[in-house]
Amino acid sequence: MSQDAVVAPSDQSAPAQVWRLGLLVAAAGFATGIATQLGQSILPGGWSHVANSISPWLLVAFLVGSRMPDRRWAALAGIAVLVLALVGYYAMIELRYGYGASTSSLLLWGSAAVVGGPVFGIAGWSWRFETGWRRAAAVGLLAASAIAEGAYLIAILPDPAVGAGFIVVGALVPLAFARSATERGRAYVAVIPALTLGAVGYLVFTALATLTAGV
Repeated sequence: MSQDAVVAPSDQSAPAQVWRLGLLVAAAGFATGIATQLGQSILPGGWSHVANSISPWLLVAFLVGSRMPDRRWAALAGIAVLVLALVGYYAMIELRYGYGASTSSLLLWGSAAVVGGPVFGIAGWSWRFETGWRRAAAVGLLAASAIAEGAYLIAILPDPAVGAGFIVVGALVPLAFARSATERGRAYVAVIPALTLGAVGYLVFTALATLTAGV
C-alpha cells in the first residue's frame, strides 16, 4: 500500500449505524452549544473567551467527521454538528435570559457552519482514514485554527495569556494527533498554508459580519 493510500472504512450503511451516527451528531452539536453558553458565564474574566471561540467548535466538527464512513457523510456531519451547536447555544440563551438570536447572528454563524463544517468534517475523516500528506494536512489545519485564533485574541484582549494558551495548544496538536515523527513534521509544514487560508477566511468572515450587521 502506498503512503498516500486511503484506508477503507468498514461499512456503516445499516440502519442501526445510521441511527447511531445521527445520535452522535445530535449529541455532540447540542452539547457543544450548551457548554459554550454556560462556559461564557462560568469562566472568569478574559478566560470566558475560551468558551466563545471558534476553534473548539471546529475541533468538534473534526472529531465527529472522523467517525463518519466516508467524505460525504463527514461533510454533512460537520455542517449538522455546527448548526445544532448554534441551536443549543441560542436555546440556552432563550431559557436563561428570555431572548433569542438576531437575524444577523443566525445569518453570520449559519454561514460559518455551512463553510467550516464540511472543511473540518472532511479533515477529521482524512485524519482517521488517510495517510501521508493528506492526513498531515488535516492535522495542520486543526493546529492552524487554534494558532490563528490565539493570535487574534492576543490582538483584541488586554491580557495576552488566553491567546497565548490557544497558540500553545495549536502548537501541540501535531504532537497529539500525528502518528509518527515524519507526519508531525509534515503537519507543522502544513500549518503555514493553512494559516494563510485562515487569514483569507477571516477577512471574508469580517466582511460578512459587516454585511449582516444591519439585517
